[in-house]
Amino acid sequence: MGDIVTVCLMRHAPTKANLEKRYLGWTDAPLADISKLSVVDAGVEKVYGSDLQRCRVTAAHYFPNASYEADERFRESNFGEFEGKTYEELKKDARYRAWLDDPIHSPPPQGEAFDDFVARVVEGFNHLPKNEDRYVLVVHGGVIRALLVAYAPIEQPFWSYQVPHDHQFNLTFTRKAWEEGARCMFLSEAPIAEKPIM
Repeated sequence: MGDIVTVCLMRHAPTKANLEKRYLGWTDAPLADISKLSVVDAGVEKVYGSDLQRCRVTAAHYFPNASYEADERFRESNFGEFEGKTYEELKKDARYRAWLDDPIHSPPPQGEAFDDFVARVVEGFNHLPKNEDRYVLVVHGGVIRALLVAYAPIEQPFWSYQVPHDHQFNLTFTRKAWEEGARCMFLSEAPIAEKPIM
């Protein structure tokens, strides 16, 4: 084990619901078009991520030789009655407007409270094994935001992060910070690209 630990966070490839700007939480939707997915790194041996198929299938294409460790704690937030709907479909619903105005104190009906979602994601992250030097996670946009709020070098609000499907976030920790669950020392963002063959 080295003194530095890197964690790479990747969002799954788009689903039809994503492209239609629908709220997609726990629905196990397939990817919209797997033909555009290429191998990112055939040398990665293990990937962690959500148990939902959009993450599993993305990981299988990006990292074809890796085993996949699924954890339901890495699922997207449960949007309850807003699941599968668009802004246009919901904008006249007072409960939806209350959620947009104050997502922390006004959870979606039958959905997941914001603090519960963040606590679940952080718990899953804290349960990753501590004895590796590099971790690759294929998860959901909200999960990446929650982890950046908790572990980026400087704390920023959840909604300040843009998390496109084609970018990855790399967190660099000291070994001590990683083991203690502290913030990373460096955060970078880059397009997801195929690793050149050495």
